[in-house]
Amino acid sequence: MEIKLPHEFTPRAYQLPLFQAMDSGIKRAVLVWHRRAGKDKACWNYMIKCAFNRIGTYFYFLPEYAQAKKVIWDNIDNDGFRMLDHIPNSLISSTNATDLKITLINGSIIQLIGADNFSKSGVGTNPIGIVMSEYSINLPEVWGFIRPILAVNGGWAIFNFTPRGQNHAYTLYEMAKDNPDWYTQLLTIDDTKILIKEDIEKEINEGMSQALADQEFYCKFIESATSYFKNIKDICTLEPGPHNPMHLFQMGVDLAKYQDYTVISVIDLNTFEQVYLERFNQIDWPMQKAKIEAVYYRFNRPVGFIDATGVGDPIVDDLVKKGVRLEPYRFTEQSRKDLLANLQVKLEQAIVRLLNNEILKDELSYFQYEISDRGKLRVKVPDNLHDDTVFSTALSIWNLPQAPLRRNGTSRMSQQTGGVTPLYPEWNI
Repeated sequence: MEIKLPHEFTPRAYQLPLFQAMDSGIKRAVLVWHRRAGKDKACWNYMIKCAFNRIGTYFYFLPEYAQAKKVIWDNIDNDGFRMLDHIPNSLISSTNATDLKITLINGSIIQLIGADNFSKSGVGTNPIGIVMSEYSINLPEVWGFIRPILAVNGGWAIFNFTPRGQNHAYTLYEMAKDNPDWYTQLLTIDDTKILIKEDIEKEINEGMSQALADQEFYCKFIESATSYFKNIKDICTLEPGPHNPMHLFQMGVDLAKYQDYTVISVIDLNTFEQVYLERFNQIDWPMQKAKIEAVYYRFNRPVGFIDATGVGDPIVDDLVKKGVRLEPYRFTEQSRKDLLANLQVKLEQAIVRLLNNEILKDELSYFQYEISDRGKLRVKVPDNLHDDTVFSTALSIWNLPQAPLRRNGTSRMSQQTGGVTPLYPEWNI
């Protein structure tokens, strides 16, 4: 029986030059293709073809193991075709779903690897072909481990990505495009024609920023294009200092969940400046409630909001009994979006100023736009990173007055049962 490779895959016109360049003897390639251009489909099929032409080990790297499993191992395309089925069953000797490894009947091995789990110990397997997928968010040190091996055994490497600012992937592309030993290709939607400008305009109307659209679909190397919060360095400039006891304040409390942190943030309503930020964990609930109560009375019983989701609900009840009357805020998918969107606007328009706190600045930078496999725009914080100071800060500026308060006389607050109702009879807005 005759089997043709690639199997069940016909390269699109703009993908053919990659196959032609590599088949002509080029050993290194950099593909800067726009989102949804079929980077992995093309590279995966090229690797399969190579694995039958030359017996050896082939590594397909994605940034994380879970991503490798989702993008290749478990992936089903829009036509209902599994990525793994590009390898005919009759040519497979065995598979290992744990190691994401496929052994072919000719002895070649194709393995999907999360770069986050790769170590120097893996170098000894002597790969003769690799793909570094999503290289702009992949670990560049992996290439440092693999490069000497390929230099010795004459192996090949393909790097594919959509830009993520001017990082290591940008540096590699800039080097490669002037190097005759490398094949480079930058493709926008104007080159592939698989999307049109109306598609991009729809994405922008649904919330995608122009900078992100330029990056994802026109392959522009724009710094911070995926950053959800802008102007972090310009906004987070305040140094801690004494607060004015004659001012009014608003307080936000994000309560700890498991290994997370409880964070307290306080905003001065007369200046819209953050005047207090405290973060703590691994202390028992009575002590946490005592710290929240102390800050509440230190700032003259401010208005504000406290996380009342799950474990937070009884905590709020206990604090109310102690006279701490912050309004409960329950987190849902939508309420989180609303809270973050409000904070985003306040920062972009420089309505508020925040403390020069390294943890807060780091957490703000963690929030990134991400386009899902289905093309939906979402905001995501990488796994295992904290976001508590951001949500506490967001709670402390939720529902701010339209402008800072101006004092005419003596301040007065009215706390009413069933909620928090601030009264400013001697203050003007």
